[in-house]
Amino acid sequence: MTIQNYAKLNDVIVPTNDKFTYRGLGGDDTYILISNSNTNVDIVDTEGTNTIQIPEWSKIKSVAFTTDAVRITCDNMAVFTINGADNFNFDIGGNKTSNSLGKVSDFNEFASLFDLEIPTSGQVSLDSSKIVYNDSLAELINVEVKEEDNGNKFYLNGDLSPDLSFSSSQTYVFDQNNSSTSKHPLALSETKNGTHNGGVTVQNIKFFADGYNKTESEYSTIFSNDKTFDNAFVVFTPSDDQTLLYYYCLFHSGMSNNSKILVDGFEVEVVTATLDISNRGTSDFVISQKNDPDITLERGKTYEFNIDTPNHPFWIKIATINGTGNAYSSGVENNGISNGTITFKVPLDAPNQLYYVCQNHLGMNGKINIVDTNSSGVIVSDASSNTGGGGYGGYGYQLEIPVIDDTYDNAPILFDI
Repeated sequence: MTIQNYAKLNDVIVPTNDKFTYRGLGGDDTYILISNSNTNVDIVDTEGTNTIQIPEWSKIKSVAFTTDAVRITCDNMAVFTINGADNFNFDIGGNKTSNSLGKVSDFNEFASLFDLEIPTSGQVSLDSSKIVYNDSLAELINVEVKEEDNGNKFYLNGDLSPDLSFSSSQTYVFDQNNSSTSKHPLALSETKNGTHNGGVTVQNIKFFADGYNKTESEYSTIFSNDKTFDNAFVVFTPSDDQTLLYYYCLFHSGMSNNSKILVDGFEVEVVTATLDISNRGTSDFVISQKNDPDITLERGKTYEFNIDTPNHPFWIKIATINGTGNAYSSGVENNGISNGTITFKVPLDAPNQLYYVCQNHLGMNGKINIVDTNSSGVIVSDASSNTGGGGYGGYGYQLEIPVIDDTYDNAPILFDI
């Protein structure tokens, strides 16, 4: 190791030379840790009140503590070993070159940021994935994009579109600096597949590019070009009422395989079955290769309907009448869509008979039978009878017969024929 000695002054030192030992000697010295590729640096300073500064967006891959020293490994495998660390302060987010001060901790407090305690002997270590954000250590999630048989997919921390577990007390940072993520800006939604499924991006999310806070629109515009960013991050801290979220690409559908983010141990309802819904012109919905079949669902269970019926909004209703009225809303999410996913958690008090109906065409409808137990296990079956509201040829007609009544002024009575 080459030794670099400094004057007995209050020096500001940026240790970047590989295989160098930096010694501040006298004075109150500040060491700013800047990560350079494959550098190995030692810091020795036993005089004065000295500070280690770890600036905003610094990434920490691992730490190792002894009774009086710490080794910090940053991204690009830059390794900093601070000897006599028990006499240092640790400034998270500070940078004296810009006169900024972050959150200052002593040696023990710094170790506690990694849920570690200083050992009385030997060494304790942790492989971490942390990033400095807003004067604290946030959880870092590395984002890549790889091509699979069914298209490009997000990889998070090396895994193909995994489910994630978050805590509402913790901040999470998605790192999009890998070149493979160009043209694939990531966002979060409370709806599967986000804006591609009728959802919106959650409001409590922040986008950063080139180190600056951006709007979602600005972030998307930047990612529309092929380029690599120095500081491209998506930052998110879940609120107490956000229990289930999904990550997705702002540009492309299906890149996360509908993978979930579960907050504070939230447990997702088990989906009993998923039904794919398409259409045959303006005459029928097609489910499991059957035209307007009967569907049998069990109370207390959850079902998904994957809707792909352009110009034919699919409604779950209490009657076979088109339009948007008579919708059944209990336990139903995204009712009345023509593209995306409808989720139906069948209530225990659901009626025995419901219907699925096209908003625009009377002939496109079918029965939904609600049972306590589906002993046959068959969910989709041939239609048992015409479901056009008792109508003719699948079309429902209403006849208005005016009735004179002392209470209601000529209120019509409606009959289905």
